[in-house]
Amino acid sequence: MLDISQATHMLTSLGVSSTLAAKAAERTAQQHGDADPLTFLKELQSTLAELSAQPATAGDTAAGATATQQSTKPYQSTAERYTEKSGTDTAAGASTSTTTAKAPFNNLQEFRAWEQGLGDTFAEDYKVPDYVRMISMSLSGGDQEAVGRYMFFKNNPEFAADYAAIRSGQLSKFPTDGSTLVKSDLSQMPAETAAFYKSQPPATLLAAEGFNMDPTMAKMRTDGKVEVPQGVNPSEWLMSNKWTADGVVAQDNRQVFAQASYIGLDGKGAGTYRLTTYDAATNSIIGPDGAAYDPATGEARA
Repeated sequence: MLDISQATHMLTSLGVSSTLAAKAAERTAQQHGDADPLTFLKELQSTLAELSAQPATAGDTAAGATATQQSTKPYQSTAERYTEKSGTDTAAGASTSTTTAKAPFNNLQEFRAWEQGLGDTFAEDYKVPDYVRMISMSLSGGDQEAVGRYMFFKNNPEFAADYAAIRSGQLSKFPTDGSTLVKSDLSQMPAETAAFYKSQPPATLLAAEGFNMDPTMAKMRTDGKVEVPQGVNPSEWLMSNKWTADGVVAQDNRQVFAQASYIGLDGKGAGTYRLTTYDAATNSIIGPDGAAYDPATGEARA
């Protein structure tokens, strides 16, 4: 059985409001808690569509658009979406130059003041940017997650400017369909499977990743091309194995996805998000520049 918290987190990472995600996950778990993961996922999508069709509450609308409201623009590569083109935005909303962008704060105290001064007005047709989905847990973490937010926006100043803009009623200039959040390498999949995921909204691939399933195995299971071994829990099997050209091999998909980079649907997006890591041995945050920072203040260590 897949727990409610896992399903809720997966939905919020796809841009569903936390309130709506919790409702959909709880209802699906109550009605289909013993289903195998792919059946559970289908029922979860159905429940989400049903709840999304109902009149929204204030809590649902405040957090932004749901997965069913995501952009339906033609696919455009991650590299294209995040590369400046002659100083103008692309059709999908490319970033402005990241080399000249500068964060509107210099330390954690200034960041707190900047964050507190942000507006609370969102456009009626607002769609959740990919970078907001990625740091959604930090954004909802309150003061205890302030250092994490500070480090992210400091290392990605173009997103800081965009975030301030969307909090004042503007639309994001960055992708909102989840295409930049893909971690699976489609070039390593069978051609038919890769073509399928490219033809679908990115949420289809992200859902498989969100449940720690190898996307190729998930597709093969749906198509009836692979069978779960007798007496084995289907959920555990899909989460602990991967497809290869030489056959199914063991793999801890949860750990692999946790450590994998966001390469985007085209596989060219590594480095799109300049992220930090935590070094438990030194109790330090390691920045994308390799420098160590204090986890309490975000200041560089001597």
